[in-house]
Parts: sequence; structure tokens; C-alpha cells
Amino acid sequence: MQFTLKQLRYVDAALRTGSIAHAAREMNISQSSISAAIDATETLMGVALFHRMPAKGIRPTEAGVHATEKIAQFLSSARILESDLMSSKGVAVGSLRMGCYAPTAPFMLPRILNSVRAAHPQVRVEMKEGDMENLVEFLNAGEVDVALTYRRVTPETMPFMPLFPAPPWALIPEAWPLAQKPAVSLHDLAAEPMIMLDLASTHHYFGQLFKARGLSPNIVYTTRSSSVLRGLVAANYGYSILNICGPQDRKEGAGYVCRPITGKLDTPSFGLAYTRAARHTSIVSAMLSICARLAQEGAFDDLVMAAET
Repeated sequence: MQFTLKQLRYVDAALRTGSIAHAAREMNISQSSISAAIDATETLMGVALFHRMPAKGIRPTEAGVHATEKIAQFLSSARILESDLMSSKGVAVGSLRMGCYAPTAPFMLPRILNSVRAAHPQVRVEMKEGDMENLVEFLNAGEVDVALTYRRVTPETMPFMPLFPAPPWALIPEAWPLAQKPAVSLHDLAAEPMIMLDLASTHHYFGQLFKARGLSPNIVYTTRSSSVLRGLVAANYGYSILNICGPQDRKEGAGYVCRPITGKLDTPSFGLAYTRAARHTSIVSAMLSICARLAQEGAFDDLVMAAET
């Protein structure tokens, strides 16, 4: 068999997107080039990788599903090898695929990417957002090299570099009487309407905060968008609880205020997760060094709302 990297990249794009047209746009080539790569690969393998469905795109066959993981792993290894060879002179070169927990992306990524660009201008960072469970799946599948996330759902066997503790805090409509208090307790909040960030593991985590004190939150709305959540709080629909406090959350006139929550609370670490294999690559080592330096310099301190004891 004589596969080429180009063929496998085109087939991988088709497998991931489920569409020849989408794969062509992603790879910035013609649809005929994607189709030709699929045909050549299927001929070499002797099996069909896709079911062609007129007007409905393509769907992987059983062989295609099996090939998806294998091709992705091979392309990941090839990309890392390429990056390491290009970085052999001691300067990080190549692409780094970084995952980020979606609600934290606006606050974390600009700070880190600015430092990466300054220290390693030849490194290209490709970003992928998701919830905490998505990010673990991306890491295990080799879709990202590192992921900015909480330790909560990251397997203990997966390497994780903590950057800072992220205690939970309350986002409260500024018109509420509770907004006049310098800090609030979960007892203060339990009877009030709550807007829940509805992402993987958040229901369990925030619910456990109340359950540990024999309380239950009064959830009236849920949303997967942290921006929508902030808008609903500003419009007096309820309060919410988050772990990362963005710079805009502390500004006056936003329609809400941020307040620490009293008592001993389950405080997750936020940091960088990666696979053991990725740890030994030059480009991931460079990213870990940059993030460790930023944390030591206090670059993330303003994102932490200190807990009240």
C-alpha cells in the first residue's frame, strides 16, 4: 500500500465533517480532490469507507468508523514528528492544537496566545472549544495536544498542570438586595431563582455545592451559553454561580455584581491537561513553560474571586 499524507488528510477531513463539501472548504481545495483521495484510499484498502447518499452527503461505513481513529492517530503522530524535526534547532516551530473549555476561552486564550506569539512566532495555534467531557475526548482521540480546562472530569491518569484554583462565586442582579452584601452564602441563594450553566458536569458540581449544606438550588432557567447567562442575570431573571470571574464582571453598570460565597467550598483547579505522549514534544513543552510562567507572574489572578471563609 502507498498512502500519501495528503490523501489521508483529505480522507480524515471527510470522515470528521461527514461531507465532501465541508471537507473541501476546511482543506481549501476542490471537492473533486477530496473525492479522488477517498477513491484512491478505498482502492488501496479494498473496502468502502463511506456510504454515498445523494443529496444527503456521506456516512462512514463500519470500516470507515474503524479507520477514523487510526487515521487521526497517524496524522497526529506525523504532525508531532514534523514539528519536532522543524524545532530541532531549539526554536519551537509548527502547529499546536489547543482545546479550551468554552466559557473560559474569552478570558484565557488572549493572554496565552499573546505570550506564545511573542516567544514563538513560528508556532501556529489551532483552537477547538468544548465542554469538559468533550476536551477529554479530544485529548484521547489526538484531536488536540493540550486543553485548558478544570481538573473535575480529567482522569487522574492524564497529566495536568494546575494554573490557579477557581473557587465558585455568585453573579447577582444589581437590583437585588443581596447585591448590597459584600459576600453571600449558599443559604442566602438557595431560595432565589437560579440560572444554571448547562454544560457537562456543571449540574452535578453546582448541585453538590448546595447538597453539601443540605440545600437545593431553585433552578428556573438553564443555558449552554455563558453570555446568555450573564444577560439573563442582568435582566433580573435570577442569579448564577460561576468559577471564572471575567474583567467585565467587576465593572459597574453591567446589570449584575459578582460576590464571593462564604464557607468552605469545593474549589476545582483550572489548568492545562495533556497526554503523556504529547508531554515530550517540543511544542507542548514550550506551551507548558509559557503557562507556568504566566501563572507564576500572576497573569490569571484577576480571574479568581477569592472565597470568603
